[in-house]
Amino acid sequence: MFAANSLRFVRPALLAMSLAAAGALTGCSAVHITTPPGFAELDKADGYRYRASNAEGVVLAVRREKNDPSGDLAFWSGAVDAELRRAGYTALEAHEVAAGGIKGKQIRYAIRREGREHAYWVSVFVTKKSVVTVEAGGDKELFVHQEAAILNAISSLDIG
Repeated sequence: MFAANSLRFVRPALLAMSLAAAGALTGCSAVHITTPPGFAELDKADGYRYRASNAEGVVLAVRREKNDPSGDLAFWSGAVDAELRRAGYTALEAHEVAAGGIKGKQIRYAIRREGREHAYWVSVFVTKKSVVTVEAGGDKELFVHQEAAILNAISSLDIG
């Protein structure tokens, strides 16, 4: 199915978080994010606290991990970036982002899959106890039309 196939582009950050945090999920409070218009919320799977997709396979997902080892935004965004680059993603640009008064870093990537260019964004937010990633991706031609909605969803994030 399109959503399941599209989520494979989200998995590299899952891998990075799992490697960096030794796979330690935390029982911290839930995260909340506004589902963009035209997206449907999917069942949680693979450790995601939230997953959604539109009909064209553009996806949005949120993970929350324990901040262990205890690191700051530079550490965690660097760990995710290093893992994605090793996995073949090309970093295009980085931006400061904020959600719920917490500053974060968003790195935007490109990767070629099945002969098509794909966009992949990962936004990293760090608190004393948690690391939260918001991941978005899909075929670049389709993703570009969802960028504003995805940015609005990211800014709606409540880490709790």
